[in-house]
Amino acid sequence: MNDLLKRSAAVRAPSALLPQNCDMRKWAVVACDQFTSDRKYWESLDLFVGDAPSSLRLILPECYLDESDVAVRRTNIESAMKTYVSGGLFKEVRSYIFVKRTFKSGKVRRGLIAEIDLEQYDFKPSSRALIRATEGTVESRLPPRAAIRKNSPLEIPHILLLADDPKNILFSAVEKSECEKLYDFELCCGGGHICGFAVAQTESVDIAFKTLESDTAARCGENLLLLAGDGNHSLAAAKLCYEQAKACGDASAELKRYALCEIVNLYDDGIEFEPIHRAVFGVNPQEFTKVLQNESKDFSVGAVAFGGGKEYAFALPAKPIEAVAFVQRVSEEYAERYGAKIDYIHGDEAVRELGKLPDCVAIELPPVSKSGFTEYIIKNGILPKKTFSMGSAEEKRYYLEARIIG
Repeated sequence: MNDLLKRSAAVRAPSALLPQNCDMRKWAVVACDQFTSDRKYWESLDLFVGDAPSSLRLILPECYLDESDVAVRRTNIESAMKTYVSGGLFKEVRSYIFVKRTFKSGKVRRGLIAEIDLEQYDFKPSSRALIRATEGTVESRLPPRAAIRKNSPLEIPHILLLADDPKNILFSAVEKSECEKLYDFELCCGGGHICGFAVAQTESVDIAFKTLESDTAARCGENLLLLAGDGNHSLAAAKLCYEQAKACGDASAELKRYALCEIVNLYDDGIEFEPIHRAVFGVNPQEFTKVLQNESKDFSVGAVAFGGGKEYAFALPAKPIEAVAFVQRVSEEYAERYGAKIDYIHGDEAVRELGKLPDCVAIELPPVSKSGFTEYIIKNGILPKKTFSMGSAEEKRYYLEARIIG
């Protein structure tokens, strides 16, 4: 069989851009959807970066999304992108990039930088595409991201896609290939250490993707290759921008058809599913927790909410996914009725700290198991939004590689 016929239609080796001759610790910063209720984190990071070239200048941290100067921030992002491209900051790498990320705990997460075809991706709940969302997409969050991407010459992603690969088909092929080291440095702000390698044998990795696609279909009974783990909304915004460019006959449509991302194995030892907790702001803690208690009286698992420095007992469903869905539903209904605001919090310490505020209720949620994860999505569709997190906030993907999209 011709090797081209053995390739998956959904994935290809990227044309990635890497910064050169700059301080990589200042270049790479954590995903924009982290520390959304901790502005001090981003203010400190801004001081640390200073005037050095940095991916911080190419993103809009979500803690600033509701600010009055958001349009100015978008303009500054586009300007920084154009300056970095025209100023010769980047070198191009035309190959898959094998990434090894070592966390403070000593865990190692392996990843592969690739381009995915957005024609093979769909974030709709009923999707049967080769690449799918895992969680509900909040469509109101897409326009701000799409607005940045629409006129930007670059994309710089924090997307992590999950491969259901218990046989380790993909990374066996990657690790057998010859690799040239591209970067090796300590990440800022407790992110651990990262190394990246250009993968020489592109063809063997292409074939591994097709083999994985066939293996997943045989095991799960459905054509499926990848699931969006982190960066669901960024990937959905990329799809939206591509569809708009295609509809308008935009010359950049073919570039926008592909999205840069990092692919990881669901069963990698370096991947742990952690809960994403809820914080509901602008509430009377006693009144809101009373609603929680009334709504949860038929459940059996004891839980605690923190509000105004006090603890309030209530109950949750036994299954973690159902527990997340319950808290999300109650929070959304209350927020809609009384004008409260919901935020999604990583880390037990962070959520308990927010629970000390007088007008906030913080709710800890249980972690979701990796076992049966893919089968659940195939059977039931997408999970409730913000059901799980792949590691703590510091373990999220740091912006590093970029790609021309316009």
